[in-house]
Amino acid sequence: MNFSEIRRKLGFLLSNDREFRRQLKELLGTFPGDLHYYRCAFTHRSAAGSKKTGHNERLEYLGDAMLGAIVADYLYEKYPLHEEGKLTKMRSKLVNRVTLLNVGKKMKLDRFLVAQVNIGLEGKFVLSNMVEALVGAVYLDLGYKYARHFVVNILLKDLLNSDIENLEYDFKSKILEWGQKQKQEISFVSQQNVDKESIPVFFSDILIDGIIAGSGTGYTKKESEQNAAKDVWTKRENPENKVYVN
Repeated sequence: MNFSEIRRKLGFLLSNDREFRRQLKELLGTFPGDLHYYRCAFTHRSAAGSKKTGHNERLEYLGDAMLGAIVADYLYEKYPLHEEGKLTKMRSKLVNRVTLLNVGKKMKLDRFLVAQVNIGLEGKFVLSNMVEALVGAVYLDLGYKYARHFVVNILLKDLLNSDIENLEYDFKSKILEWGQKQKQEISFVSQQNVDKESIPVFFSDILIDGIIAGSGTGYTKKESEQNAAKDVWTKRENPENKVYVN
């Protein structure tokens, strides 16, 4: 254990924020140093006025860049025969908003969120932004070497050990492609409304040959259509629900 690790451990033992430090240690896999970075990473801009920590948008910017660089470096080393185009596609599957949203849910980052309004976690991708901000915080607090370890061995470990090339999130494209092959007409019907906080929200139905096969919601029309397509694709992959798509 080096001096920095000893200092962080002493900070944990002597701190008045032992519970927060304990949760961060569990999340990060090591003792955190400066808690300011993490408080900032978990603070939404709606709460910035009442918090001395500021909010997480600058850390989100930094973490986005660090995350992309770390994943690019990892893929470059792991797949020495892959060309640039394939590596780029693989990286985009690992660092897009949907992937990071799911990672944030799995890590239960919403327990740390500081906000003063109901910001709609799923539609606004607050958790994916928090994941990026967290990477930025780890980098500033613990350095690049540990930030890389955190991303590769904790944050994206399961995804990096999976079949990255076959990860799929663009369900709309998959459904449209399926419709062309099966000579079935695919269309979307969307309408806009507002949620309880007066934030615009979209509702979309996906029709196959004029029959409603799935539905989805989102804070953009594109997001609601993707969720509707995902609804149908999930039914397709479940043998008990193969009603519209074979």
